[in-house]
Amino acid sequence: MPGESVDNEEEALRRRLLFQSRHRGVKELDLILGPFAERHLPAFGAEELKDFAVFLAEPDPDIYDWLVGRVPLPARLRNRVTSLLLDFRIAGPLP
Repeated sequence: MPGESVDNEEEALRRRLLFQSRHRGVKELDLILGPFAERHLPAFGAEELKDFAVFLAEPDPDIYDWLVGRVPLPARLRNRVTSLLLDFRIAGPLP
């Protein structure tokens, strides 16, 4: 069934993004991105998954600078996912 293929692809992408969020190589990012992904990935649709994948493809030093507010998030990365992430970073509990 075509719908099952899309569902399987989205689930595989969710698993990959969850892994990438938990294993950045920078512990501070693991502590922010991992819990964020655990909370939000299950509800993300295809477009949001794509936006999160694009964000995670950025270099770790840049992601860290954006999340700690050292450097503003570039306009090309501003979307619903990064808004949720920045809100989560500010208000969300750390594990």
